[in-house]
Amino acid sequence: MTIKQIAEKAGTSRGTVDRVLNGRGNVNPELAKRILDIAERERYQPNQLAQALIRSRQRTHIGMVIPSVGNPFFDEVLRGAQSRARKLSSYGTTLTIREIKGYDAATQLQAMRRLVAEGVDALAVMPLDVPEVAEYLQSLPIPVVTVNTDIDVDRVAFVGCDYYNSGMITGDLVQLMLNGRGRVAAVIGSTNVRGHMDRVRGLRTALEGTPEITVDAVLENQDDDDVSYQVLRAYLADHTPDMVCFAAAGIDGGMRAILESGKNIRVLAVDGTEAVLRYMEEGRIAATVTQEPFAQGDEAVRVLFDYIHTGRRPAAGVVYTHNRCLLYTSDAA
Repeated sequence: MTIKQIAEKAGTSRGTVDRVLNGRGNVNPELAKRILDIAERERYQPNQLAQALIRSRQRTHIGMVIPSVGNPFFDEVLRGAQSRARKLSSYGTTLTIREIKGYDAATQLQAMRRLVAEGVDALAVMPLDVPEVAEYLQSLPIPVVTVNTDIDVDRVAFVGCDYYNSGMITGDLVQLMLNGRGRVAAVIGSTNVRGHMDRVRGLRTALEGTPEITVDAVLENQDDDDVSYQVLRAYLADHTPDMVCFAAAGIDGGMRAILESGKNIRVLAVDGTEAVLRYMEEGRIAATVTQEPFAQGDEAVRVLFDYIHTGRRPAAGVVYTHNRCLLYTSDAA
């Protein structure tokens, strides 16, 4: 039995049959079932993925825990995850998302435990880098993908950007824009998020050869605009950095504090949220370093699905998304 013969029996094209048997693309569920029925009846074995689907017809329930409440960056992560889940729905895949706010370990643990109690087959999570979260993830009998930021656990893969590289890019921009001299304040979400700390580490490394540029403060804002406003307002009451480098969300609130201070402070940001792009268009943010959030959500679900059905892990256990630098130009204003 060939793909062409299956297509003829199913009344569809060879391309559609190929997509169904190889788990690619979005195919009408009824048509996908008809194709798989024919393939099973005729004992067609195109590859490991199709074998697993035909043999088991199991439903795959993937859970995701993400600190997206109040953080617009994660809108695209969620959209990517939901997009991939829709493409895989023909193969019995469902996605349940637990959205939480901020970086409280107890809240994150509760959300993960609820999903496990509901019987998810795999878990994607942006984990806090704290012992209790690591211990819980390590104890799980289901596959785990860490998404957006990583911790030291036995996971199938990490899907996200190279945060250290992101910080290095920011550091290079700082040197160019401050002409080798100045004071910098870095704003992160939480010291319990490894990615945020890796960005600061990369920033400091990039500045090692420029001793007259110093990172004078690392401020936490919990990725929250209100907290960011309050933290920066208090800091700027007593300090005047030459540049503020945001290494996480809460940028809208932080910018309000900077503008209200009336001080001449240059700003670098991360990500391409609506607030960041608006401030760039106004010439108030000089540049931002993005990290492909849609791809992070999409790839996290894809990697878990592939692992469940084929046992394959990404090379080196990492799927890096790209860091890209967007610069303000006067033409954009």
